[in-house]
Amino acid sequence: MNPTGVPLPAPNDSFILVVDDVPHNIQVVGSILRDAGYEVMPATSGPQALERIRSKVPDLMLLDLMMPGMDGLEVCRRVKALSATDIPIILLTASNETEHLVQAFAAGAVDYVTKPFRAVELLARVRVHLELKQSRDTLHRQSQELHDLNEEKNEVLSIVAHDLRSPLHNILVSAELLGEDPNLQRPPAAEMLGFIHQAADHMLQLVRQLLDVDALEQGRLQMQPGACSLAELVASAVDSHRIKAQAKQQALQFIRPTEPVVALVDPNATLQVVDNLISNAIKYSPPGKDIRVRVTPRQGAVRLEVQDEGPGLTPADHQRLFGKFARLSAKPTGGETSTGLGLSIVKRMAEASQGRVWCESQAGQGATFIVEWPAAAVG
Repeated sequence: MNPTGVPLPAPNDSFILVVDDVPHNIQVVGSILRDAGYEVMPATSGPQALERIRSKVPDLMLLDLMMPGMDGLEVCRRVKALSATDIPIILLTASNETEHLVQAFAAGAVDYVTKPFRAVELLARVRVHLELKQSRDTLHRQSQELHDLNEEKNEVLSIVAHDLRSPLHNILVSAELLGEDPNLQRPPAAEMLGFIHQAADHMLQLVRQLLDVDALEQGRLQMQPGACSLAELVASAVDSHRIKAQAKQQALQFIRPTEPVVALVDPNATLQVVDNLISNAIKYSPPGKDIRVRVTPRQGAVRLEVQDEGPGLTPADHQRLFGKFARLSAKPTGGETSTGLGLSIVKRMAEASQGRVWCESQAGQGATFIVEWPAAAVG
C-alpha cells in the first residue's frame, strides 16, 4: 500500500513488454523482472513489439532507444498513436545516448534507465509507473461510472418531468374552471381551490424548469438567433408581470431606451431570461418597493438591467448564485415558492445566445441583475 492509500500493483498481475535488439539485454532485464514476480514478454525489434501489443496490451513497456530499422523514438510515436492504449514507456538507454531523451519524452516516453542496469533502480522505476498507471486507470473508470450515473439520472428526470407536465396542467385548468363555479366561491371551498391552484402552478413551473435544464445539458435546445428589438420584448414581459407586482403593491417600471436597441438573440430564450429575472425581483422584493427594468445600448452590445429593492446578496450568495438548486439567504416575501433553478437557467440561456450575466449587489441594498447580448447590425 502506498502513502496515498492506493494498493500497489501486484507483480503477478502486471505484464511488461521488454524491447531490445540485443538478446543479452533482454535476458538481464527479464531475469530482474521475473525474479520480482512480473510476467515478461520479449521483443527484439520495433515491428515485433507492435505486433505483441496488438495481441496483448502490456501494463508497461521497457524500450531500447537505439535499435536498427525502427528505433525507439518511432516505436514511441506509433504506440502513442494507438488510441486504445495507455502504456507507460520507460527507455533503456546507454549513457552516451541521453541527448536523444528530450525527443523521446516528446514522443511519449515517461522515464528512462541507463545501461548497465542496476536492479534496484530498474524495479523502483517500474513499480512507480505501474502504480501511476493503476491510479490513472482507476480515475478513468470512476469518471466513466460517474458519467454513466449522471446520464441515467438526467434521463430519469427528463422522463418524470415530461410525464408529469400533462396531468399537472390538467389539475391547474380544472382548478381554474372550478373556481368559476358560484357554488365553490365561498370559503372554505374557494380557499382549498386556491391551494390546489398554487400547488399545481408551482409543480408545473418546476417540471418546465427541469425540462429546460435537461434540454440545455443535453444540447437539445436549438438556438435561432436573429435581430430582435429588445425593448419591445422586454416591454411585453413587464406587462405580463404587472398583475403580480400590483398584488404585492410594488411599482414595476420599464425605462425605455431613447434609441432603437436591436440584439442578436433567440427571442424565445431571451424572453425566458427576462421573465425569470423580473419574476425573481417581484418574488424577493418586499411589498411596496420599486422594481426598475432598463434596456440600454452598449458598444457592440445591448444591456438589460433588472433592479430591485430587496435584501441583496451576501458574499456567500455570490459564490453559489447561478448554481442549480441554489438556496440563497433571501426568502420570497409573499409566500411564493422557489425551485432554485431560475437563475441557473438564466445563465445557461444567456450564454447559449453568446451573452453574459452577472449581479451587482450588497447585503441590505437590493440587487441589480445585468445581462448583455451582442448587438445586431442595423441598416
